[in-house]
Amino acid sequence: KIVGNKLSAANNIDLKDGNVYYFSTNETTTSTVNVRYDSSTTLGNKMLIGETVSVTIIYKPNGAGYYAQMTVDGTGQTEEWLGGSAPSSANAGGYDVLTHTITKIGAGSYIILSNVNNYA
Repeated sequence: KIVGNKLSAANNIDLKDGNVYYFSTNETTTSTVNVRYDSSTTLGNKMLIGETVSVTIIYKPNGAGYYAQMTVDGTGQTEEWLGGSAPSSANAGGYDVLTHTITKIGAGSYIILSNVNNYA
């Protein structure tokens, strides 16, 4: 899905619309992503325990904005980052590509394996 906005201004990732999101506007601030099925259905209600889904988010950090945290259905989650730590500052330019593998392990409980790469 191509979103004509920045991630911080349109932070809901509705998996009903696809698993790869591209935000075409340069970022200006830090954002928190909310992954859900759609505005009226939770991801938790669509996934079975043990089921896995992958989500890719592409955005332009522009030296100003970066991804701070993920929520699933509006509830904060703990991501396990490749390399051991979450991003703490914005990359100068190009595109940041966030990849999240989300596995449901219980009601409202997920293992989230995350990775970020910068393509400049």
